[in-house]
Amino acid sequence: MEAGRESSKRMRAATSNEEDTASQGSAGGGVAASSGVAATAAATETEGDEMAVEAVAAEVEEEQVGSAETEEHVQRFLLAIDNFTRQVSEMLETGRALFKDLAADFEDRLCAIHKERVERWDEEIRELRARDAANEQARALLHNAQLHLLHTVRD
Repeated sequence: MEAGRESSKRMRAATSNEEDTASQGSAGGGVAASSGVAATAAATETEGDEMAVEAVAAEVEEEQVGSAETEEHVQRFLLAIDNFTRQVSEMLETGRALFKDLAADFEDRLCAIHKERVERWDEEIRELRARDAANEQARALLHNAQLHLLHTVRD
């Protein structure tokens, strides 16, 4: 920011020097070709430069007086930005930790639900197979009884 201020100050000084030189050159009335007028113009230009430098120095002092208050305000803004940035970072970290914990809890609960459901289905499958085996035994027993009865009736 300081570099920007200094470059604008230099531009103002250069602009005022050009204006001084232009007004002095036109005051010469076109006789600037003679050596006496050229020396006078050069001396006047040097005096104009000194005056421009003094004017710029006065402006800089005025800006510094005003800029002390401005710098205080800027520092307050920068401090507020820094505090806000810190708060946002803390909230992000807190949110990440919260979501990480929630994600872990969600994953654990979902895995537990899956495990319970699979265990229940496995139990139902075992019961179904046990019933099927019992049914097969009963069917085989009934079939044997039927065959025994058929053999007994035929004999």
